Amino acid sequence: MTAPIVAGTDGSEESLAAVEWAAVEAVRRRVGLCIVHVVDHHPGPAAHAQLLGHDLAGRHRHDLPHRARSALASASRRAAGAAPGLDLRAAAVFGHADQVLTAMTARAPLLAIGIRGAGGFSGLRLGSVALRLASRARCPVVFATADSRPVFGEIVVGTDGSGEAAAALEFGFGEADARGARLTAVHAWAHPGAGRLESHHDWVLSVGPLNEGAAAMLAEQVAPWRYKYPEVVVTESTVHGHPGRVLALVSRRADLVVVGARRAEPTPAPGLGPVSYAMLHHAHCPVAVIPGRAAPSPPALS
Repeated sequence: MTAPIVAGTDGSEESLAAVEWAAVEAVRRRVGLCIVHVVDHHPGPAAHAQLLGHDLAGRHRHDLPHRARSALASASRRAAGAAPGLDLRAAAVFGHADQVLTAMTARAPLLAIGIRGAGGFSGLRLGSVALRLASRARCPVVFATADSRPVFGEIVVGTDGSGEAAAALEFGFGEADARGARLTAVHAWAHPGAGRLESHHDWVLSVGPLNEGAAAMLAEQVAPWRYKYPEVVVTESTVHGHPGRVLALVSRRADLVVVGARRAEPTPAPGLGPVSYAMLHHAHCPVAVIPGRAAPSPPALS
């Protein structure tokens, strides 16, 4: 039996947006959804983190704090409204939110949370739980914001030729195919004029003869996934510019940006690469962070 998608909620609008996103995705994948609220304080040492099989909200609802009951009820209503007929369950789990959710990523196919929770500071885009989860998760994690957005029918994947970029392409092509969306694969690198990218069109027009080698590398990396998903309309773009800035710009007209979690360069968040770190701070749409792992085997071309 396929494990359900997990959505974490704390009652914030960001987390409810993540629940809605996960509900629609669960129906698309024909799997269930498990909504989880983590209760930070528990009554005794026996209350360790209980993972997916224990529906504490249903078994001991009267023991839960009002905030937990309210958060689960609101999230359940939002999920049911976004995806009628969804196989849905809700659970309260005792523990620390980042530890509990990270543990769940060992079994879940996908986890969705808000980019900043109810306990965050006003004006602070990235919450501490989201930051820790992005750097430690073992499955893809989608970070949602509360902003309502139009649907553009566009998935963007940031790629740099690495194994993690290949994993991001695998995820992005699967999403584009399931949604009937277009996919844009973007390879960008830093350059003294990076700050001049000021509009959505600049990154498209920046492709020129100087990046023919990068274009060839990108085409080679994308080719197997084009073959596996022939119905997906694909654009390949190589851009002179800071990767984080370029992807943040492109995200203004995307439904989802997909990036790998780690790269070798130093970053303020250990285990999280600078591009994914920048996207979590500056993206204008949901961001999927794909954990570091062995590169997926690309589909055979014949």
